[in-house]
Amino acid sequence: PELAIVDYKTGRTGLDADDARGSQALALYAYAAQRVFRRPCHRVELHHLPTGTVAGHDHTPESLARQVARAEDTARDIMAAERAVADGSDPDDAFPTTPSQRCGWCDYRRSCPAGSQVAGREPWAAMENTLTAPPTRPAPE
Repeated sequence: PELAIVDYKTGRTGLDADDARGSQALALYAYAAQRVFRRPCHRVELHHLPTGTVAGHDHTPESLARQVARAEDTARDIMAAERAVADGSDPDDAFPTTPSQRCGWCDYRRSCPAGSQVAGREPWAAMENTLTAPPTRPAPE
């Protein structure tokens, strides 16, 4: 039988199929599960517990290979940055920050120069969408 990777989420906002499709972590788990358990694994799902929604995606061998290649590219970039720091480069130049809207909720925003430039958000700011989103699948009992 085919395996499926399921990730349970309790965050502030709901999720959709694009979140499942684009999740590199889920794709890498599916790839690893295939290798370790020697069974096909293409299905990945994000179960958002507050809303009972399930966002799923069925990967193809090609889409899994693309995600693995992205991870390998990232690993090469990290190793190059580590070498640069070891050779005397400024760590902030070798590992630049990439602030985004998510920084508004980060606990470390006040001590992060880049994150502090993003407007802070109250913990409940995203709850309205979560509480009003209709479930796409009944919650498990």
